[in-house]
Parts: sequence; C-alpha cells; structure tokens
Amino acid sequence: MNGARGLLLDVGVVFFKSAWEMADDFERLCNLRPGTVEGRGPMDPDGDPLWESYGRGEITERDYWLSYSDRAVQNGAPLNGHPTFMRAIAQAPGMDPIRPEGRALVRACVDNGIRVGILTNELIDFQGRDWVEAQDWFPWFEVLVDSSELGARKPDPEPYRVAIERMELAPDEIVFIDDNPTYVKGGRDAGLRSVHLDVKDPPGAYRYAVLQLGLPWGCLRG
Repeated sequence: MNGARGLLLDVGVVFFKSAWEMADDFERLCNLRPGTVEGRGPMDPDGDPLWESYGRGEITERDYWLSYSDRAVQNGAPLNGHPTFMRAIAQAPGMDPIRPEGRALVRACVDNGIRVGILTNELIDFQGRDWVEAQDWFPWFEVLVDSSELGARKPDPEPYRVAIERMELAPDEIVFIDDNPTYVKGGRDAGLRSVHLDVKDPPGAYRYAVLQLGLPWGCLRG
C-alpha cells in the first residue's frame, strides 16, 4: 500500500483533549470542589453510570455529552458567559484543549504538503464558528465537514462522502482518526484508512498516522 496523502480528524477527544481529561484542570482554574464535573467516561467507567448507559446503547453519544454538561452546570460549574458547558470548559482562560500530538502532526502535514481536514459531528455546535475560525490552528485545515451543519451525522455515509469529495483524494489515500469505534467502522466502510483513538493512549493513533503518511517519527514532538 502506498503512503497516504491526506489526514482527516475528528475533533472532540481526537484533536481536542476530552472533557474527561480537562475536568480536573477546569475545576482547579475555577476554584471548584473536586468532582463538580462528574464522570470520567472510559477513564473510570465504574464511576460514570451515564457512560455505562451509553455503552449499553440506551443513549446516544450526543445525549451523553449533553447530560454530562447539564450535570456539571447543576453542580455549580460556571458557564462564564458561554452558552454551553462544552464551550466553557474548552475555552476557559488558561486551558489549552488541543492535544500536543495532534497539533504537532497537523503542523507536520502542512509543512510536508499533506492535505488535512476535519470530519466532526458537533465542533461548530459545541464551540461556535466564530471561536473556531479565530484559532491559530484553523487555517491548517483545508476541509471542515461538520455534521451539525450538514444535517447528517456519523456514522451515516453522507458525512464521509462529503469529506472525501472535499479532500480531493481517493478514500484509501486518507488516514481518518476517530475515538468512536462505530464512526471508525463508518470510515472503514467508506474506504478510509481508519484508526481508533483510545483516550487512554492517544499517541498510539497518531503514531499509526505518522507511519501511514510517511512522516518522520520525531514530528510528534513538535
């Protein structure tokens, strides 16, 4: 198999750190009692009944995150002028939501002429287009397909089809990283080189991408 020529990333948990990973820092920055932001998902599944409900298929992933956010606010987590908790936690002063490996890999792709895109279900919905477009990393992405604007959500085939078309590459020339196994399968069904990012070992997925894209190993160190 020849080297890939494009990188397509999910955002939440993949390019951004998960809310589970940011929660402790958010509580510290906002002087909140530990545990105000309840639940750590797969990082502590026995301590997150809502995550167990998602795992049993009783609620959707979106339902999980909306309930997670509502519960945090009910416990006293401040919105600090933001309309949703997901914006408040990612955009809190002093918080850097970007995975360092993700930033380094995307920067390496740009420097080496590799096309980069985003395929997400709710980046714009959760974070707001104005904020997203103001970020220093936004110009690195030549493609942004957001299901909250498209009207069809992963794992529906339509978002993958649109993303592949806009990437202007063959599906098997694109590495796709997602943290949701169902969405990874959707990417694989669409012909993408799909890899699952495990929130307990995020660099593993990025190392796979480096290998597929033919980039030097050291690029993940920035």
